[in-house]
Amino acid sequence: MKKLNLLTLILLLLITTASIAQTYVIQARPWDSKEWGYINLDGEYLIPPQFRKCYEFSESGYAPIYEKKNGYYFININGEKLPTEISNFKLKQMFGFGTQGFKEGMVPVLVNEKWGFLNEMGKLVIEPKYDKVSRFEEGHSIAKIGEQFFIVDKPGNEILIQAPGVVDVRVFSEGMAPYKTKDGYYGFIGIDGNIRIEAQYLSVGYFKLGVAWAKTKYETIGYLNTSGEWVIQPQFFTVNDFDPETKLAKIKQGEKWVYLTLDGDIIEFNESDVISEFYEGLAKGKKFNKFGFYNSNMEWVIAPKYDGVRNFKNGYAAVKQGDKWGIIDKQGNWIIEPIYSALKDVEKII
Repeated sequence: MKKLNLLTLILLLLITTASIAQTYVIQARPWDSKEWGYINLDGEYLIPPQFRKCYEFSESGYAPIYEKKNGYYFININGEKLPTEISNFKLKQMFGFGTQGFKEGMVPVLVNEKWGFLNEMGKLVIEPKYDKVSRFEEGHSIAKIGEQFFIVDKPGNEILIQAPGVVDVRVFSEGMAPYKTKDGYYGFIGIDGNIRIEAQYLSVGYFKLGVAWAKTKYETIGYLNTSGEWVIQPQFFTVNDFDPETKLAKIKQGEKWVYLTLDGDIIEFNESDVISEFYEGLAKGKKFNKFGFYNSNMEWVIAPKYDGVRNFKNGYAAVKQGDKWGIIDKQGNWIIEPIYSALKDVEKII
């Protein structure tokens, strides 16, 4: 009995420690202001509004900031600058997503027109020598020197990608990375740098739940497994990756957006004017010009009553009521009342 009580106490301490260690941060812009700051889930400012260009916090606890005078740097949730070995560096711009910060404890930096990586201590752990790099995914980045592509791990070890005629390589997902050849076809490589699926497709997606979409030379799309075998035959013309949580993929059947299951079945949701991809088990919907959220059973769980919404992240979503933004949880409860000109996603720092 004493041993059981001790184990229970240890478990409670671990849970308490984990919950204490997590901090939630949201980029917020006050009403009638052009400057951004950062708030917590109580709506209190951790960092007062003062930035024209700032970006999301990563799990490592740092956010990129850009100032015309000082260039790029990183701050923690106390607003303190991260000391870095180098200055006057640039960061990667992600189309539609802003400036890229730390991912898996690493951030690409451009120094004298070459790319390298900083770690969370501000140390230049991979020297700037690459013409092109990707963010780290699954412990690896894709880097390019001249016409050669490499898989680079966090210590900076390189593996030459053994794919003849390769002109582009994307990031890894489930141990597979799409690559493109000079004749315009796509295939997949493994983390060992060798070809897993030959380049024979007009386009491909990312592996999720062991399958990835691929477009044939006839421009029909189906889903492959990691052995390159069709698990859902090519028959569609517009698709998306499978969502790991709901195990559904948003696809277009004829002129209508629907969902596809891993078994190839079609699920429709006719109660929404828009069909969206799922995030954390919920998808954005629209009805009578108002937005809400529905689940994978095609049921409204948060009624369409908002004037704008962002996707759920870390259990919360920014929603708009009238002209102002606030934060709700997955039950639709207000966590932060709508008083802000703009809010971004709720980021979790561990």
